[in-house]
This record gives sequence, structure tokens and C-alpha cells, in this order.
Amino acid sequence: MTREELCSELKAHFKKCDEIKVRINCLSAVQVSNKDLRDEIDHISTKWFELSKQIKPFFSNNNEILEKYNSAFRSLLELCGGKNRRSSYLKQFNIICKNYYSEIIVFMQADAEEIETTDEEGFEAEIKSLLDKIKDKDENTYLKEAIGCWKHDYKKAAMVLLWCAAIDRIHKIIEQIGFEKFNKTSEDMKAQNHGRYKNFNKNQNVRSLSDLRDVPDGDVLWIIEGMGLIDCNQKARLASCYQMRCHAGHPGAAPITKYNIISCLSDIVEIVLANPTFEIKGTSSTEKSEK
Repeated sequence: MTREELCSELKAHFKKCDEIKVRINCLSAVQVSNKDLRDEIDHISTKWFELSKQIKPFFSNNNEILEKYNSAFRSLLELCGGKNRRSSYLKQFNIICKNYYSEIIVFMQADAEEIETTDEEGFEAEIKSLLDKIKDKDENTYLKEAIGCWKHDYKKAAMVLLWCAAIDRIHKIIEQIGFEKFNKTSEDMKAQNHGRYKNFNKNQNVRSLSDLRDVPDGDVLWIIEGMGLIDCNQKARLASCYQMRCHAGHPGAAPITKYNIISCLSDIVEIVLANPTFEIKGTSSTEKSEK
């Protein structure tokens, strides 16, 4: 995605943030109880993390600016999980909207230096360092195939393969922990009437890997957060990778760039594949029976 295209997306995102802030400001209730509105807040917050990955290279000397917005949108993700106070939402939207246009959009338009796009050696070194963290031979080979797609300019195919590697490991760790824990966590989340999981209503009855593979990946991410395998920030990052995979897997105008690839590869490796929490301890009985 070019800098001009990024600026266009940032402007649309800022406009949506400002519109939602106005709507919240006009509410008379103490709490934001409208689920559709909270879903919109969840969507624009997740969208920010997708955009921030793409603009991060331009802010190499201004990391504190991006972190300020990351923190505010992270807080919104936590708030929109339940009926929280209108003033709490407005506090975060005030932080976001006050200087978003000047600090993000105007900076990108006027001050950000163009990124050198021909330095493939830097990408090669970064990719090698990430792949070196993957000790499983089959997974390592699979990821190299994904990178091979990227090198031959099949970026959407690469993105789909990257996500498949991540969700496969997640499925295996759920099997290792036990489907009962997965099912029980989903029931407990559904039973909550306040907090982050208040609106979660998709309890599961998974008995096998085949059952688990029928559960939408987005729901799996919610439940493994409920299981304590990831926190809300890690969930937001993986949800952004999953959204990118969906963009890549279906026809559409949103481009997949090499910056998207390296960013998602980094998140998938650091949060899942090289994370001790997701370490597979031997071959499962289910895998043996399926071979």
C-alpha cells in the first residue's frame, strides 16, 4: 500500500472515530449499552491495529506517538466488551481525536520519509531470524512455503498460509489442554452478565479436532483469551492477522503488501509459534489415530 493510500485509509478511520465520539457524547445514559455501537467501537479499534502495523515503519523515530494511540484503542477494546460508563469511552476518544489528524495524518502527508522498498536484504534477515525460532521441522518448512509465495508475488496466498500455521498450532494446544476446558470456558464466558465477555454467546460442545475445525477462528480467539492462553492485546493482534487472512482469502480491493506479510509473520511467530504457552508436548493420541 502506498503512502497516499495509507493516508486515505487513515482519514476514513479518523472520520469514523470522530463520528462515534459525537454519538457517544450525545447519549443521555450513564453507560454505553447499545451492542451495535460497541461492535462499531470494537471494529474501529481492531482496524487501528491493522493500520498501525502498516504505518509503523514511518514512525521509527516517533514510537511514543503510536504507543499513545495503541494504548487508547486497547482501552476501547476492553471497554466495549461490556456496558461501561459513557465517560470512560469519551476519555479515550478525546485522547484519540484531539491530535490524530496532526500527529498521524499530517505527519504521514508532510513529514514522513519514504521507506526504501528495494532493500530486500533487510527483509530476508528479519524473516530468517523469525524462522529460526520455529523448532518444529514441519512448521518451519510450511512457513518457508508461505514465504516462497510472497517472494513470487503471491502475497495473498502467503497470508492465508501464515494464518493456517497459526490456527493449526492453536487447535493442537487446545487438544493438548483438553476439549473439556475449551467447552467449559465458553460456557463460563456465555454465563457472564458483565465485563469483557458479557456479549459472548457461543458456547461450544467440541469433542475432537474435527469438531474444533468447524468453530470459526474468530470465536476460537475469544475462547483462548478466556482460557488465559493470550491476553486482550495479543488477541487484538491475532484478530488483526485473521482479518488480513480474510481479506487475502476473498476477492476485494484491499491490497496485501510485503509489510503486511512481515508484520503478521512476526505476530504469529512471537505470540503463537515461538511462545512457550503454545508448546506442543509430544504427538497427541488423536493425531496418531488420524494418521
